[in-house]
Amino acid sequence: MLKKIILFFFTLILLVVFAAGGGLYYLIVLEPGDEITVENIQSILGKESPVLYSDGVTPLGVFFDEAHRQYVTWEQIPETFVNALIASEDNRFFEHFGFDAVSITRAAVKNYEAGRVVQGGSTLTQQTAKNLFKRSGRSYEAKLKELLYALRLEYHYSKEQIFEFYCNQFYVRGNGHGLGVAARYYFDKNVEDLTLLESVFIAGSVKRPNYYNPFNRKSEEAKEEVRERIKIRMAYVLKQMLRLGTVSSKEYEEAIATDVLFTEGQVGYALDYVMEMVKDAVATEEVVTALEEQGISNLATAGVRVITTVDKGLQENSLYSLRHELSRLDVRLRGYDRDEVQAELANTKYNGDREVKKGAFLFGHITDIRYNKNVPDGFQATVDFGGDLGVGVIREKGLERTLTALVKWKQNHWSESSRKDLPLLVNQLQSGDRVWVSVSSIDEEGTVLLDLERFPLLQGGALVLQNGMIKAMAGGVENRFFNRAISAKRTMGSAFKPYLFAAALQLGWNTADLLNNSRDVFVFQGQPYFPRPDHEITSKQVSMSWAGVRSENLASVWLLYHLCDRLSADEFKAVAVKADLAPRFKNGKEEPYTLYRTRIRDKNGIVLNREVLQEAAFTEAVRHLETDFIFADLIEEYDVLRSLHYGLHFDRYKKDIDSTLSTALKEQEVKEQLFRKNLLKTNYLSLVLRLQQLQELRRSLHTTDYTSFGLSSFVRSAVLCYDKRVQRYSFVARDSLSVDQVLVDTDRLKEYFAAGSLESEEKFWEDILLDSTMTVKALSLVKMQVEAEFQRLSALPPYSLDVLAGVHDFRVLVGLKYLIEFGKEMGISSKLDPVLSFPLGSNVITLLEAVRMYESLVTGSVSLTGAKVAPDRDLLTVLDRIETAEGEVVYRTRVEKKELIKEEQCLALGSILENTVKFGTGRYAQENARLPLNEAAVQEIPGTAELVIPLLGKTGTANNYTNASFFGYLPAVSTGGTGMVIDGGYTIGVYVGFDDNTSMRRKTTRITGSGGALPTWTDMVNIILREKSYAQKLDPVDLSFYGLTLLHNELGQLNLAVDRENGGHILNPVMEIDEKNRSHPTIMTFGQIYESGRFEPKRYYAPFWGDEKQILETDL
Repeated sequence: MLKKIILFFFTLILLVVFAAGGGLYYLIVLEPGDEITVENIQSILGKESPVLYSDGVTPLGVFFDEAHRQYVTWEQIPETFVNALIASEDNRFFEHFGFDAVSITRAAVKNYEAGRVVQGGSTLTQQTAKNLFKRSGRSYEAKLKELLYALRLEYHYSKEQIFEFYCNQFYVRGNGHGLGVAARYYFDKNVEDLTLLESVFIAGSVKRPNYYNPFNRKSEEAKEEVRERIKIRMAYVLKQMLRLGTVSSKEYEEAIATDVLFTEGQVGYALDYVMEMVKDAVATEEVVTALEEQGISNLATAGVRVITTVDKGLQENSLYSLRHELSRLDVRLRGYDRDEVQAELANTKYNGDREVKKGAFLFGHITDIRYNKNVPDGFQATVDFGGDLGVGVIREKGLERTLTALVKWKQNHWSESSRKDLPLLVNQLQSGDRVWVSVSSIDEEGTVLLDLERFPLLQGGALVLQNGMIKAMAGGVENRFFNRAISAKRTMGSAFKPYLFAAALQLGWNTADLLNNSRDVFVFQGQPYFPRPDHEITSKQVSMSWAGVRSENLASVWLLYHLCDRLSADEFKAVAVKADLAPRFKNGKEEPYTLYRTRIRDKNGIVLNREVLQEAAFTEAVRHLETDFIFADLIEEYDVLRSLHYGLHFDRYKKDIDSTLSTALKEQEVKEQLFRKNLLKTNYLSLVLRLQQLQELRRSLHTTDYTSFGLSSFVRSAVLCYDKRVQRYSFVARDSLSVDQVLVDTDRLKEYFAAGSLESEEKFWEDILLDSTMTVKALSLVKMQVEAEFQRLSALPPYSLDVLAGVHDFRVLVGLKYLIEFGKEMGISSKLDPVLSFPLGSNVITLLEAVRMYESLVTGSVSLTGAKVAPDRDLLTVLDRIETAEGEVVYRTRVEKKELIKEEQCLALGSILENTVKFGTGRYAQENARLPLNEAAVQEIPGTAELVIPLLGKTGTANNYTNASFFGYLPAVSTGGTGMVIDGGYTIGVYVGFDDNTSMRRKTTRITGSGGALPTWTDMVNIILREKSYAQKLDPVDLSFYGLTLLHNELGQLNLAVDRENGGHILNPVMEIDEKNRSHPTIMTFGQIYESGRFEPKRYYAPFWGDEKQILETDL
């Protein structure tokens, strides 16, 4: 019975084996399917991947098209590459039958020993099958199907043909694949010319081309990291080749000792900015990993559809607007001289756009010019675009924009052009000239109407974000190569001020708070900083709101310097912890005092000595003296005290100024240096010195042998006088005595005291003003408090937070580090330096970072893609999803939204930005952004043609006019169309500037944020209003009653009238204004109005990290 059972199962097994073998024979030999045909394989290798606009239908471009493929035959492949690839990927390729049991077993053992996947066992044939026939996922069924295709390849094709297929399908970079592309891209060579080292590199990188790509890293650190990876990988491949005997020991040693040299070659044609960014996006680790999980390891043969976030209408019109404006500004700065223009165009390698359509920019040659100044529209020039693109016509209207710019260049920035100025431009044009033109329109007869442009040296960028994703992007004139919207780092000037205001609102300030707006000196880490205004100062104090509206440099620096002043001790400690300036905690243990001291002193430059501790004592004294001054009826002097500098090292700073004055300076700079020296003249230490002189004078008056001539030189350097301006006695430096100050005869004063009471004498000395700044009585109070504070601080460990909290350098540094950490949370990965010029835009960031920052400031939230590293995170902002040809989504960009700013602070900050457009440097947008309404709509609702759009924004002009920018927000239409709301709007940013930071100045022309970037920004607003059908979404009935307003949630906000001509101070008594009354200057803020009409601002402690209650105990 047992024998029968064994025989049965043996027979069954044989039948199964024969059946399986027969089945395989049928599937591999007899009916392998159409997929295995050479025609199908060639079609797969020639697959194109369409890239689409955000609608998922309209083509934007194509990946892997014919221009980006270079098919290589077996005969062309060098032996060195064959040997290198075999050694790298499959050293038994010419021995196995499509799969390698030995390799699979070896890989399984290695992976088991490592506890993770460290080695694969698939053969080159299997890899070829997977890439050609697309394995769907990682299931066993999918892997068995891949094995079947590998066996089919092995049966129907030679090893050389399979190798050839593999060499033509591996992915190289975003828009190219195969060995031919790799040789050209990495080494600018033909395949046949590859050296051993070059072959080894390509063979070693086929699995992870982006990981080993030497060209796609921006920073030197990242480039060095890639070079190290390449060395390790190439050493592995060479070692395998040595083991297999395909290189000799000598060749191996020479190769190991030699660095491979890369020369980036041009593959196909240059991609435009969007396509180039998409190409890099699909090569990021985030996308590659996600696709591999879906069984797509080779994008080049997958035939996928790539859908971007870019809106076609916004993209094309934004690019046109930026190019058009750069041309105009270039003429403003450089004119239009025929010889210069022709010389520049002769050396221009760019060919212009490839299609004649509205908005296109093209090069052409003038074939005919006709000009008759005596007839209307008497100018016409015909321009031939060359090839089969046809011709276009420039008429008088097509000269107007360039002519106006030329007149301003020749005369002054306020000059305007008229028809009589036409010869200025017409005389610079001749038949045969090469010209740069834009297509303004194509009329009904098909005539292409052109605007004359100047191909600019001036560059710029423009960007539109919605919910963190790119909707439109223009990175320069040529629309290719260096993408200035993403990669150019620029100084954005005063556009940084709202960033500071947002931080201030989080740390206890209110937009109604008054900020000092006078010239002053700010000392940080031993260096004096003297910020200058960029316009005439009309108010010595301005509200924070009006500091933004008027873009006040001085008030902004003052606010930064005092950023942490509103914080309680616990709040300051929490901010210091987040800024990594407090003792760290690890595993529940506090950082040792000595380590913390070293970190704060050596890394952050906070050095504590007796002088610094005395200055800290002064800072603490000022904070605690307000009540004492009130009781002593000295409240006005307390205001003086709060703005009084301590004066540490001021004598050294004055000597430095004297040294500067000894050099050859222009008259204006001499005045500036003298002004700075005067700012350093009066301070706490100088007043203490003056008090000592006065005290010695007083003691001298009570000696029996007193004479004014017998006073010491120390006392004689100052004099007692009567100041007629303030009607008080003052003790001042002798060399600063003014005509309004009358000297007091001290000999007679001695007689007066001898006849008077001691009490009246004491009051006389107490009331004397020291250097016309502070009375003896007030300074004596301060001195006593400083001494007490110094004793208290001296008893504490110097580098304890209790002491450091009074050290001004430390407090300022905490504020600066808070700003830097805040910026990181908003997606700024560029390095931000902790400097006092921070709010004036001294740091360089990209346009994308700046626009993302403004989106965060207005909406309160930052939207970032889920990539692990910043460069990839930025690249993915252009990618929505990737689909198979059948429409299955195999990748979708993850967007993570995080709240950084509370709604109350956003509302208050938004009020500043809206006021900037209504009353400040953004007024051009207020006057020129309009709803695109047809005539019927205008007639139906009177006044709609002039309907003002609520906009938020801020200008930025870099020092010396090297960069001009504007950033802002276009709100969305509310549900129901009754107004506009923040949610769902568009953030727009524009900058212009020369790549080499040449100053944008000529004669009276100064290219500022409002004059250089704002016109393009406003154009882009109008483009969105038109393309996104804003007018059609609004309720005409509601508009007829109230106009167009920005709607807010009811949070208890107050809309308070301000004195526009007096620094934006809130009126007293307070007057509330209806939010729908947009024409009245107001501050939207929070607080309480008392019956007396006094306003008490509400203050919030709401740092960007939100509700982290345990911040003080958090391990860092």
